[in-house]
Amino acid sequence: MNTILITGLRDGDDSCFKEIYELYHFKVFCFVKKYTAQLADAEDITQNVFIHLWKYRTKIEPGIALDAILFKSSKQEISKWYKKQNKIISVEYLQLVKELDSSEEIDENISVKMEKLEMLLQQIPEKRRKIFTLHKFEEMSYKEIAIEMGMSQSAVANQISKTLQYLKKNSVKSYELYWFALLFLNQY
Repeated sequence: MNTILITGLRDGDDSCFKEIYELYHFKVFCFVKKYTAQLADAEDITQNVFIHLWKYRTKIEPGIALDAILFKSSKQEISKWYKKQNKIISVEYLQLVKELDSSEEIDENISVKMEKLEMLLQQIPEKRRKIFTLHKFEEMSYKEIAIEMGMSQSAVANQISKTLQYLKKNSVKSYELYWFALLFLNQY
C-alpha cells in the first residue's frame, strides 16, 4: 500500500495525497507537538510538512517508507520554525532532544542542570524573572511583554539581556535554556 500511495503521489494524484494526509496527519502532529509550546504552532509546522511532501513529491523514491519521509521532513520543518522564531536551533539540538528521550544517564545530568537553572532563575528579581519567562518559555515578543507589563520594549530587552548575562555568568549554556523550556512547557 505504501508503494502505491507514493507512486500515486509522485504522479500528482490528489486522492493519494489526501489518503496519506488522513493516515499520517495525527502521527506527525503528535511528533511535532513535543517540540512546540502552542497547539497552533504544532499545527502550522504539521501543515508545512505536508506542503513540503507535495512540493517534493516527484523526488520521493517508492521504496522508502512514508514514516521515514514524513518524520525527516518534520525535523526539518521544526528546525526551520525555530530559526524563524529567532531561536538558536540546529541539527545538534534535535540530536540532543533525541538523546534526552533515550538515555537515563543524560536525563540525570540534565535534571541536575535544570535544578541549577531553576535555582538561578529564582534568585533574580520577580519582575525580571516574569519578563524572561514570558519571552523564553511562553514565546511572547518584546512588544507583547511591554504591553502586558506596562513598560517600553527597550526596558523589556534590557531585562532579558540582564537575565541572560546573569545566567551566562553562572555557567548556564544557551542550549540548557531549551532543555529547561522543553521540560517546563511539557509540565503544563
